[in-house]
Order: sequence, then C-alpha cells, then structure tokens
Amino acid sequence: MALGRSLLNGLFEQGSPANAGLTLGLGIVIGALCLLGVHDMILRFPAGIDFEIPLRAATRWVAGGQAYPPSAMLVTGGPDLPFLYPPFVLPLLAPLTGLPRDFVTGLWLILCAAVAVWTCRRLAIPWPAIPAVMAWPPFSEGLITGNVQILSFALFVALLYEPLEGRARTRAFVPSSDALNGVLAAAVGMLKVAQMLPILYLLRRRWRAAFIGVAALAALTVILLPLTGVSVYSDWLAQLGRAADPAWTIGGVSVGRTFGLPDVVLETCGVALALSVRGRDSAAWLGVALLIASPAVHGYTFLFLVPGLLTIRRDFSLLIAALFIGVYHDFAWWIPCLLVVCSLLGAHRWQWLRAAAPLTEDTRSAGRNPEPPVESGARYNLS
Repeated sequence: MALGRSLLNGLFEQGSPANAGLTLGLGIVIGALCLLGVHDMILRFPAGIDFEIPLRAATRWVAGGQAYPPSAMLVTGGPDLPFLYPPFVLPLLAPLTGLPRDFVTGLWLILCAAVAVWTCRRLAIPWPAIPAVMAWPPFSEGLITGNVQILSFALFVALLYEPLEGRARTRAFVPSSDALNGVLAAAVGMLKVAQMLPILYLLRRRWRAAFIGVAALAALTVILLPLTGVSVYSDWLAQLGRAADPAWTIGGVSVGRTFGLPDVVLETCGVALALSVRGRDSAAWLGVALLIASPAVHGYTFLFLVPGLLTIRRDFSLLIAALFIGVYHDFAWWIPCLLVVCSLLGAHRWQWLRAAAPLTEDTRSAGRNPEPPVESGARYNLS
C-alpha cells in the first residue's frame, strides 16, 4: 500500500517535480528490462541487414544490373528487400562492394554504436544510463540492423541541441552557422526524403541556412549525375511509388497504414507543423511531425520521439518509454506517441508536466531557474 501511494504521489502530485527516488527506481527497472531484451532483439533482427540491403543494390549496379528491381517488392524479408535510398548513394557505396563484407559491416556497426553514444551525450544523458538507453528498442533495433536512422537522428540532435551542464538545450540559429545548420538539416533526410522536414523548420528561422542546405544536396546530386545517369532516378521514383502502396505488408507502421488515413493528409500535417512550431518545445514537436509525416515508420523511427520524452517530466517519460519494451505491434507503438503529444499540450497549462531544469551555480544562490535563451522573442529551450 505504501509503495502504491508513493507511486501515485510521485506521478500525479501537481506543482512538484518528479520524485527523484521514484524516477531513479523506474529508470533502473526499465533500463534493466531494456538490457535483458537485447538478446531477443538480436534473435529477431540479423546483424547489419539494413546495411547489407544498399550494399547489394550497389553490387548489382556496379555489375550493370538494376538497383531498383520491381521484383524486390515481392520479397518479405532478408537482405534482398527493396533498396529505397536515392541513386547518388550508389557510387558512394561502390568502392565498398569489393571489400570483405564482414569487415565492412563490422566497421559500420561500430560507427553506428559510436554515433549513438555521441547522441546520448549531446542530449546530456548520464554515462551510466547510456547502455540502457542504447538497449531501448528503437535504439537497439537500429544499432543491430545498422540502419542509417541512427546517423539521421544524430544529425537531428546536432542541428537542434547543444550541450549544457546536466541537460540538453535547443540551439539558437545564428547567422555565422548558416552553412553548418543548412547542411545538417538537409543531411537528416538526404537518404529518407520523407524526413526533410528540418529544412522547413529551418526555413522559418534562417531562410539562408535552409537555402544552403538544399543547394548542397542539389550539388551532390549533380556532381554524381555523370556516374549514376538520369534514368536510374526514374527507377528510384517508380520504386518509391510501389513502396507507398498500402498493400505492401512490410512498409512500416505509419499513421496512414495503421489507421487508414491518406499519406498526403499526414504529410501535409507534418509540413504544417514543421513550418508553424515555435517556442521552447519546438524540437519535440518537430520530432512528432517527422513521425506523423513519414510514410514508412519502423521501430527505429521512434527515435524522433526522444526530444518529447526529454521535455516532459522524467517519471512520465520513463513509463511512456517502457511501452516500447517487448511490444512490436503497430497500433501499440502510437499509444506512447499520443501520450507524449498530450503531455506536451498539457505542459503549456500545467508546468508540473515538464522535466525539471537543473539549476546552475548562479541561479541556485538566487533561488530560481535559469532563463532559457530567446530566439526572435520566443522561448526556445527545454526546461
């Protein structure tokens, strides 16, 4: 009974931050469950399979074959699943096709793990918690399969966050960083075109940076065009069209596929959200927009929910994160997303729904929280 009262008080006592002892206990239990579940994830997903798919496409292309064969859409599993990345990836991967595959795949998986550690530190996740965070299913699936989403999410974090003692704070976009920010925003979705929303997000704040990002991506395409040719882009677009067919059973668990909504409606909603979102929770809302607008959502795509989980109070976010453990069902994945959205909406009225911001030495003596940075008159950080 005492434990039950403690849990209820820690979760629902308004006007107070998350109970530190309860949050620590939840973190340990949920982290341990994530670590225990890694073995099942390894059995479920072949190591490096999502890196093998583009490597095989590049091998076919180098040999004069089709990188985007229509017959691949009939494959239901394994490394012969359809390749959906843009054609400019092919000449970049071509030099790797002649190297020992285990060696190349092993290096790629090590790189993904190193990038994941960097991402966690950028988000101010403490070192002792990083193994459990990387074992969290959306992270561990991407790490085991070697999916490029690990790198895309790292670029997303690099664009939007800067480290601050004990917490993550969203960046203010300054003119001197336009080139860097533009390239980062374009790179987030350069391989998965549905994830180009950061360009629109940046457009509202620094149109010059957004223009630089689009120009850099266009330049890369043009520079490699003599190697790829033009016709392969037609093959790519045709393959994307086939992948958008709701009847393609392994096409992910997007909102459209799960609830029977047209992709164009959801993409429009995602674009509108990316263009309009402002304020301290803008990074969290952009992550939600990416999930809504993506026509192919897999477990690792829910990494974009992490900014939202970091924005709301820690005990809530831990319980929401736990809903991904051992649950690989399309409808169940959207429940935690809905809970994060409701918490973000509620946080505008009830501050107790927010994560408590740690005090700096200066503000401890003053007895108040530090003021967040201001961008164009809007508060622009996670509290």
